[in-house]
Amino acid sequence: MPTAQDVANMLLSWANRDGDLITNLKLQKLVYYIQAWHLVHFKKPLFNDVIEAWDLGPVIPTLYRCFKKFRYSAIKYTNTGNEQDAFTKKQLEYLVIAYDTFIKYSAHELVNMSHNETPWKIAFEKTDKIISHKSMKDYYSKLLTQNG
Repeated sequence: MPTAQDVANMLLSWANRDGDLITNLKLQKLVYYIQAWHLVHFKKPLFNDVIEAWDLGPVIPTLYRCFKKFRYSAIKYTNTGNEQDAFTKKQLEYLVIAYDTFIKYSAHELVNMSHNETPWKIAFEKTDKIISHKSMKDYYSKLLTQNG
């Protein structure tokens, strides 16, 4: 199973290819939404890393620690050329669609989106702040059904 770091590396590789700039804040939200929609479409997580509800939205602590040195600047990532090796063909196809869907949003648009959604709201009020797979799957499945 891929890790959140594998997902981040793939996204950063594509951002380099496309000339997009991704900050740690934006990366956190991209990886969150990728996990949430993977739960909806495939009924299982893409990765097992914990996602927590922080002040600025969903955060994967393992990723945050890895990229916090960049603060509010774009992450400088050096492509390895084998980022895709962590994924199956089906996972890569999904990641391409998810990346194309969410990369167009700014970090703050993604923060605002997540702040208005139930999984973050519920977890932010809890002591452990963990956003459960169940809350993501339930919420985004319902959203998909409502929006067709």
